[in-house]
Amino acid sequence: MSYLFFQAKAGDGLKKKGLKRSDTFLETAEDAVSEALGLKERMDKAYKNNITWDYEERMKGSTNKVKILKGYLDGDKNSNPFYLEISTLESADKIAVAPMKPKTISKEDKKVLKNVISFYK
Repeated sequence: MSYLFFQAKAGDGLKKKGLKRSDTFLETAEDAVSEALGLKERMDKAYKNNITWDYEERMKGSTNKVKILKGYLDGDKNSNPFYLEISTLESADKIAVAPMKPKTISKEDKKVLKNVISFYK
């Protein structure tokens, strides 16, 4: 019997590489968003909160892979974007782990959480 797992990823627009905890498969979309927001918090800390996150832009993608949030260093939309992404994987041999939780969640982050949960329902 196979199960549907979620995985959170983040893209670093400056270093042009992806971030994720290796082998993190999560049970729910809510856990995946929590993990993604934890990765966002790490990037914000690394770049001294100079990433301007675009909460107005709509989510893009399919249920297999959706970009839930984009951000730009110093708000420069001509630069390579930072992003948060949720992907799904159907597997029988993976084990779900507990998500990394952000220390604080803003009002805008709560809206993203709500949108992603309704997207996957």
